Amino acid sequence: MMKVAILMAVFNRKAMTLACIKNCYEQIESMKADGRYSFSIYLTDDASTDGTYDAVSEAYPDVRIIRGNGSLYWNRGMCAAWEKAAEDSPDFYIWLNDDTSLKPGAFATLLENSAYLKHKAVVVGTAVDSKGNYSYGGRTSSGKIIPPDPIIPVVCDVFNGNLVLVPKSVYETVGTMDPVYSHSFGDYDYGVRASRAGITSVVAPGVLAVCDRNPGLPAWRNSAYPLKKRFAALMDPKGRPLKEQFVYDMRLSNVFMATGHAVSLLLKVLFPKREHK
Repeated sequence: MMKVAILMAVFNRKAMTLACIKNCYEQIESMKADGRYSFSIYLTDDASTDGTYDAVSEAYPDVRIIRGNGSLYWNRGMCAAWEKAAEDSPDFYIWLNDDTSLKPGAFATLLENSAYLKHKAVVVGTAVDSKGNYSYGGRTSSGKIIPPDPIIPVVCDVFNGNLVLVPKSVYETVGTMDPVYSHSFGDYDYGVRASRAGITSVVAPGVLAVCDRNPGLPAWRNSAYPLKKRFAALMDPKGRPLKEQFVYDMRLSNVFMATGHAVSLLLKVLFPKREHK
């Protein structure tokens, strides 16, 4: 029986987190008859103040919870969950965001396509928003989302981390996400690092989940905020911290592209947009 570790990093979204875990167990239950896989959930709770830790512990005592100190954010929280899961040497790791609602058969589709690719590729699940528009999934190197084929996996360059399967062979080559990043970048960066290691990333067939994108103009681009607050929002872990952006851009391209991108971000802070109501 092959072992699958589901990795999550959560903070102050108790109801959403519980719903996501419930969704996971429904997926797992539907695959029990197959008998080929066993599943474990590893969840980093980054010091939630809304009772997430106690609620998950009570409702789902089998979930293995790693307690953060409130400064891990998504990427480093995922690293913590991954490092704990790796102690049990699973055959697969599935990244899952707690705001992502899985469609029936999502886990099975990821695993079936991994088998088709001899468990040597990263397999990415596509999500749509509540209106049916593509929201997260595999992307080109420039960030354009790649629509899934209904039947066969399609190659992608980078990907969002909402629903991703990483086989053990890939983990043994690439490792976990890079903790140099705090919140963002770790998922895209993983695709870049995998590609440089000669590993293919693919978009699994069909739409496997529903997840709405974060609405609105980011604060660092919004003229409603004064310059000082815009710059602070840019440098916040949930913004586009320049050091992390530079590291990612260097890996993706070169120093000229990285420097140019940094300058363009600063210009967007200096000359922001007005949010349309």
